[in-house]
Amino acid sequence: MTGLSGIGVFWAFTSILSADISCVGYFMPHWITGRMALYQTGKSPQVTPVHFGLFRRCHYPIIGKDGKLTIIHECGRYTAFSDIPSVSWQITTLLVGVGCCLCFLVALTAMFGVCVKGVVIPTVARTAGIIQLCSGFLMGAGVGIYPNGWGSTEVKQACGHSSKSYNLGDCSLSWCFYMTSAGIVMTLMCAALSFHAPKRKQTPTGYAL
Repeated sequence: MTGLSGIGVFWAFTSILSADISCVGYFMPHWITGRMALYQTGKSPQVTPVHFGLFRRCHYPIIGKDGKLTIIHECGRYTAFSDIPSVSWQITTLLVGVGCCLCFLVALTAMFGVCVKGVVIPTVARTAGIIQLCSGFLMGAGVGIYPNGWGSTEVKQACGHSSKSYNLGDCSLSWCFYMTSAGIVMTLMCAALSFHAPKRKQTPTGYAL
């Protein structure tokens, strides 16, 4: 039987859910949606939807072996960390990545706490809450820094020349940005719930003679 209180069980499942949401939002390349037009002589422009994540992107232009610009219709990560379009995105990749790892670590502990009695004792619960608080702040800082990279050349190609720091131009935020933000809010909420996760010991009462 679990050693968690009712709030503790809710905390455990919410921690697992917030970790899943945050990790999916971090990994998937759908933080920004834009459009890229490829112009060819004598043909109408080929307009392709473009998606950016933190370290992955979908539908990106390359110069082919024939020397012509072409668009690759697939998703992939940048070849090297230094290839990520801006320093702000590189920092965001690190902050959100570390935050997701911490969040996932607490989720595993919470899962064991549901299945095995005595895992989540008050000290463990408080430590888990502090870790979740740090995780939420790290991911929140990353999401706050992310728009500073909207002025990079690669983003301007898809979002127009009006794109700059904290101004997306012709692009729009996509579902991964909102999913990660929701994961941050849930993680911070879990940090507060963790202090009430263990069952309180019942103090026996009796009558004095």
